[in-house]
Amino acid sequence: MDMSRTVAKGANAQQEGTSKFSPAGRAADKGDSHRERAACPLYTAIGVIEGRWKPMIFQRLASRPHGFGELRRAMPDVSAKVLREQLRQMQADGLVARQPLTPARLGVRYRVTSYGLTLGPVFAALWRWGTGHVSRRDAGRGTLVPPPRTRPRPVEGQ
Repeated sequence: MDMSRTVAKGANAQQEGTSKFSPAGRAADKGDSHRERAACPLYTAIGVIEGRWKPMIFQRLASRPHGFGELRRAMPDVSAKVLREQLRQMQADGLVARQPLTPARLGVRYRVTSYGLTLGPVFAALWRWGTGHVSRRDAGRGTLVPPPRTRPRPVEGQ
């Protein structure tokens, strides 16, 4: 039974019609805040650069184009699936271009687009702010990004 469509009964019956108890009101409130957030340029910018590995991918590609395998070797703690997903997201946002090489066995090359380079100053400003933030005396009480868990590396020849 879909509980979101049930009519309030008993003690909540007198409350029916308020956004707190009306399923239609809750959906409208949720929709309004979601529409507001989706239209906000700040949330849009954060959405484009958010992703655990996107800043690191951007940093590597900004220095020079890389093949997928090169990126994997440069970032060994990132799974191939996650790296591929984040590269595709960055591609969809116009930040990264993917160039298939000829012959196909050579793979692909990723590079930062000219539009993607416009994020350089944004990352530099975030770096400066983050450096100051983590160096504060009481920085340990707030939001800190935990270091990634490391996986044991396979031993060569096994």
